[in-house]
Amino acid sequence: MVVYKATKYNTIEPLPDLDVYTFLFKPNEFNLKFPADRKVVIDGHTGRSLTHSQVRDLSSRMAAGWVNKVGLKKGDIVASFAPNQYDHIVVYLSLLAAKCTVTPGNPMYTEAEFQHQISNSGAKALITVPELLPVLLKVCARVGIPKDRIFLYGEKDHDGLKSVYSVMASVPEGRHIEYPVQGLSSKEDVAFICYSSGTTGLAKGVMLTHQNLIAQALITMETDKHAHNELDMTLCFLPLYHIYGLTVLCFNAFYKLLPVVIIPKFELKTYLELVQKYRITLLSIVPPVAVQLAKDPLVLKYDLTSVRIIQCGAAPLGKEHTDNLLSRIPGYLIQSYGMTETTSAIIQSGYDGTAIGSVGIVCPSVECKIVDEQGNELGDDQEGEILVRGPSIMKGYYNNPEANAKTFTKDGWMKTGDVVKFDSAKQEFFVMDRLKELIKVKGFQVAPAELESLLLGMSEVNDCCVIGVYSSEEATEYPRAYVVRSSITAKDDDATLAKRIEEFVAKNVTGYKKLRGGVYFLDQIPKSPSGKILRRRIRELAKEQDKAEKLPAKL
Repeated sequence: MVVYKATKYNTIEPLPDLDVYTFLFKPNEFNLKFPADRKVVIDGHTGRSLTHSQVRDLSSRMAAGWVNKVGLKKGDIVASFAPNQYDHIVVYLSLLAAKCTVTPGNPMYTEAEFQHQISNSGAKALITVPELLPVLLKVCARVGIPKDRIFLYGEKDHDGLKSVYSVMASVPEGRHIEYPVQGLSSKEDVAFICYSSGTTGLAKGVMLTHQNLIAQALITMETDKHAHNELDMTLCFLPLYHIYGLTVLCFNAFYKLLPVVIIPKFELKTYLELVQKYRITLLSIVPPVAVQLAKDPLVLKYDLTSVRIIQCGAAPLGKEHTDNLLSRIPGYLIQSYGMTETTSAIIQSGYDGTAIGSVGIVCPSVECKIVDEQGNELGDDQEGEILVRGPSIMKGYYNNPEANAKTFTKDGWMKTGDVVKFDSAKQEFFVMDRLKELIKVKGFQVAPAELESLLLGMSEVNDCCVIGVYSSEEATEYPRAYVVRSSITAKDDDATLAKRIEEFVAKNVTGYKKLRGGVYFLDQIPKSPSGKILRRRIRELAKEQDKAEKLPAKL
């Protein structure tokens, strides 16, 4: 058996038997070094901020309010739907200190998606923002969450509903929640249920225990030693309901008292202004943002020389974008591989250089192996599904034994559904694609990521998505590209530009990888807030288009 383990890091085990709240506030190398009045979160739009001691005070009093005034009990699940708030950390920590489980979700959900998560999780209470009330009040009425269990982010009540800060009003002296929190099992009790959309079907609730989150934080402390600098600041647009933002920019940043400037969403001009204003040193981004930073001329108008580390997740960057990005923002580029089910990164590139397109090496205390479609174990330089195990791997899917049975092997390995290979020459991992997203052309497998990387190297292409479309005449799939054209193509008609793109790809790939399914143009590629392409929507669009015009056979 070929099992890949960390070779250059110290182990993080044994893990402390603690709850997350206690882990974050008990003395550590960071909170002993920095003063208690160090600002840890800053509202990018208003400049409002909270210090470490203020977060401690507010979260402990709010926790007491959840227990004593609202009546929440251990194990009660509380749903949270809101764009990023600078005091998100206070609410999350208060609920954990009250022994509750948080299920955060996308504020851009449809009514049906809200209802699925709230009902599937069995949430007993809800925290949201006024803008979402017209939809969420209807959902809560249907699932049985009463109005006195619906609270609002911010300090203002609205239309009879209370602010989260109201729950801490008149909390008697000595009734604050102190650490260590009693009666929680680090390994068994669930801190968060994060819903993972995948590419098909209804989202599944990923149960992350207190130990999962603590393990992920300690893994990060070991792999990111270069990112421990007292002058560092970071900027957060990544949604704090998503595993990337939740771990890296919420809990991990708080653990090391890293100041975080928070904005509700990414907008390039605002982002650049804040990097320049606050002299941001650490960037946590996703590939679509990397593309904008690498290509948009607006970037050149700002002073970004403070940036020393760029961490990019969700998908590997190709050489073209890596070179362009680092020519504009010199520094370390760190790429990583992980998912909600692994509590974020489990493979990460290092600070001593890495191959283009690689996601790096195994993180400490994580084990990986690669198998074929029959489950047979593979070795170096062979492509197959990567299976993982370790302390940051989820407890399982919530109330979904069928999915758990399909995901975990009998000996405890978790199937990721990702096709990976370990390059023996480079001694690094490369993610080839999702199993379910591979395009099969007459028996040959085509990875959309490979063609997308090639297309993004064209100056004519701002963004793209490649899917497989089925030709009934030839009983096979063909790759089709959906492209967002750049401004330099304004004078080209669709047919002319499509032909140029097809010819470019044909010159750079083997025969079965050609875009025989055609090239289509969109104003934008649909993506999740974390930057992942929503291929399901593209496939649905393709089906509609192919109903209107029969897909021609291309020999």
